[in-house]
Amino acid sequence: MGETRASRSASWLRSAWSRLRGGWQLVAELTLAATASWFVASRLLGGPHGSDDSAAFYAPAAALIVLAQARGVRLRQAIRVLAGIAVGVILGEVVIWALGARSTAAIFVVILAAAGVSIAAGAPGVVRNQLTTSALFLVAVVPPNHELEPTRLYDALIGGSIALLITQVAGARSPLGPLDTEGRRAFAELAGVLADIRRAVRRHDGAAAEAALGRARQMDARTDALRKAVRVADENLRLAIWARHSRPRVDAARAAVDQLDYAVRNTRTLARSAVVLTHLPDPPPGQLDPALAALEQLTSCAAAVLAAVVAGESDAVDRHTGRAKEVALDTVRAMSPLLRHEQPLPVSTIIGQIRMVVVDLLRSARADDPDALDAIDRALDLPTAHRGR
Repeated sequence: MGETRASRSASWLRSAWSRLRGGWQLVAELTLAATASWFVASRLLGGPHGSDDSAAFYAPAAALIVLAQARGVRLRQAIRVLAGIAVGVILGEVVIWALGARSTAAIFVVILAAAGVSIAAGAPGVVRNQLTTSALFLVAVVPPNHELEPTRLYDALIGGSIALLITQVAGARSPLGPLDTEGRRAFAELAGVLADIRRAVRRHDGAAAEAALGRARQMDARTDALRKAVRVADENLRLAIWARHSRPRVDAARAAVDQLDYAVRNTRTLARSAVVLTHLPDPPPGQLDPALAALEQLTSCAAAVLAAVVAGESDAVDRHTGRAKEVALDTVRAMSPLLRHEQPLPVSTIIGQIRMVVVDLLRSARADDPDALDAIDRALDLPTAHRGR
């Protein structure tokens, strides 16, 4: 128990430090993008602003918009965001020329036109939002007149391009950073779901089990974010020529994500069985509590393996893989006494689902050698013939 609490505390501190470091990095990138885009638009390239430097305000505005939406995404999606902003500026200019700015009619028309253009072009949601926001921002903020101002498109392209460059340079500087962050978040969320299931079963609390099931159903968003981080890392390596040797790490992470997805699906089934179990009149058997506690710890082991793989720390990978095998055996041994007697169907289902999640996490942690799988099934008095999924 002490080791589990220490592991949780260390994980929380790492997550807090990661969030703090990411926050400072974001502030630095936003400041650099806004300052650089204003300087380039108003001073370096001069542009058609003349002596009115304040006319270049749309360059830093566009830079901040692009940076907020394109940070940590693939290059293709980031370019789409920039294109959406540019089209929005053009659309806003046309509406201002026809109806003037800061009028109810102009705002209504620009929203309707932006929605129509984006839907007709089949633009994805983030591009559609940026197109509409850019057009609306232009109509609502600029001074009321009926003149076309091509300088605003000029500024938007400068600011957006600078922000795009910053996002890609930052990604190339730490190509696997998003993958490490999302990996920790995904496994931490899975561990949290398992902890909720454990508490609900231990307390024989049906409402808590329902809440755990609801949380388990939302896990797909976390695994989708991790898959996206794998794609982003793969694309970042194309820009970071000096880090091309890291590609096997991304391939290993991609395989781990597939197994994590299986673990998430089986955890949902485990949560559903827990709901049924907590609504039975008899309390759950006590052996499920240490089994679920060990399963939560196994999730932390799998997270540590993925973090070590992404960092390229082979010694740490071996150490955490060995630990994962030990914890996996502890998990199934804790519930093996339940198999000596006939159990209610929900208990039998939970035992089967725990075993499946154990195997999924072992595969995610690259600890699924035949000996380890056979040892798990021997502990459950099952046939030992594992050579594949």
